[in-house]
Amino acid sequence: MVTDHHFPQYHVRPATGYVNDPNGPVLVNGTWHLYFQYVPDTPRTGPVVWGHASSTDLASWRLHRPAISPHPEGVDRDGCWSGNAVEIGGEITAFYSGFRRNHPYQSIVAATSVDGGQSFGPPHQVVADPGPDEGIVSFRDPFVWRENDRWQMVVGAGNSAGRGLTRLYESADLANWTYIGPLAELPPTQTETWRSGEIWECPQLVPVGDGGSGRRDALLVGSYDHAGMVPEVLAVTGVRKESQLEDLRIERLDVGSNFYAPSAARDSEYGPIAWGWVTEGRDREWTIEADWSGFLTLPRVLRLSEDGRLASEPVPTLVSLRREVLGRGNADHPDLPAQFEAEISLSNDRGNTGPSRISLHCGQEHLDVILDWTTGRITVDREHASADQRAHVGQSSFLEPDIRAGRPVTLRWFVDGSVSELFTSSGRCSTVRFYPTTPPPWTVTASGLSSEDDVTIWALRMADADSGSR
Repeated sequence: MVTDHHFPQYHVRPATGYVNDPNGPVLVNGTWHLYFQYVPDTPRTGPVVWGHASSTDLASWRLHRPAISPHPEGVDRDGCWSGNAVEIGGEITAFYSGFRRNHPYQSIVAATSVDGGQSFGPPHQVVADPGPDEGIVSFRDPFVWRENDRWQMVVGAGNSAGRGLTRLYESADLANWTYIGPLAELPPTQTETWRSGEIWECPQLVPVGDGGSGRRDALLVGSYDHAGMVPEVLAVTGVRKESQLEDLRIERLDVGSNFYAPSAARDSEYGPIAWGWVTEGRDREWTIEADWSGFLTLPRVLRLSEDGRLASEPVPTLVSLRREVLGRGNADHPDLPAQFEAEISLSNDRGNTGPSRISLHCGQEHLDVILDWTTGRITVDREHASADQRAHVGQSSFLEPDIRAGRPVTLRWFVDGSVSELFTSSGRCSTVRFYPTTPPPWTVTASGLSSEDDVTIWALRMADADSGSR
């Protein structure tokens, strides 16, 4: 039984060890299988394996033993790294990066499960490594999907010119692959809100709607730099013309400080959905002391907004996690557990009022969500969220389209021990880690609210080993 109040209870992760990238969400006979990078010990002395969880509703999850482990003589002998999975006739084929120390690339391998995704057979390499004359310096993380009568694959890469890119491959049988060319790439670029990165990792391509000039696709990529800058996830939305993505619109998928390595399912009853890796926001020594690190975000539905942005919203079934209402109205809401959801409805008819502030108080520590009605900016501030100097601080802010358009704003705020996942009614989202030293009960307060505004808080259902909800 985990007693650490920072430990998540309704997000996917095992009780101990190191978790990073989600991998290969796939639906088989009404059950979702979700895999993830996992090392059983937090110092990471062992190789990466694929952890495994399953769910029938995308809200409650059952953990299983790891599904893919390195083959002693395989091209994945030093680690089974990121990729995805597809289902054909009840069999699941996983495509992933096989890691070998001192090898220049993570080779693209495949392995097949005939027992419903519980275990996978031996790996075999399906795509040749780039040739020495191609100028590719990084190559990893396949994503495979069916497009009409052909299979397609994108692989993340970076070249010697410092460009992040994705390489497109095609196959008729999932076994023999032909390189088509770059699906998308960017020269080194930095704007006020995003940077292109030297390598594009964990590419995911999902259809998100019609932008007026044909179907638009969203290419999600992890933007990584060798200089050690905090990595970001970019949503590169465009129109497929022949074998390239054109008419690009680029933005961050999640504007918080602790979201990386997306993994997507192209289709569900709600449309395309995606998960991310909730990275740590504390020093590594603390995670080793706690004996756990990282977990997976809540699943998010992806859609194209009216103004052409890629929008995210919580998958609808997450309402099934709600238990009793803990508070409603504009007053303070004390005696809260470390797991709750708050829905905050705010009128945009503010007059000359100042900013609105919703704060989670943990003793003297506090995490603040601030809405500036003048600038249209929402800020998640963790500067005072922990008295422990090993916790990272800072602010994450973004422009909220609903404020700027004069529309009402609704926030859904999920708190689970040490993570805040904030979603706005326009489809913006922010994932931030915080580590209060004071355990629950905690209190939510609000200031700068009008009589028309409302806050409702629910307790959320925690893990229950007997029912298999994790």
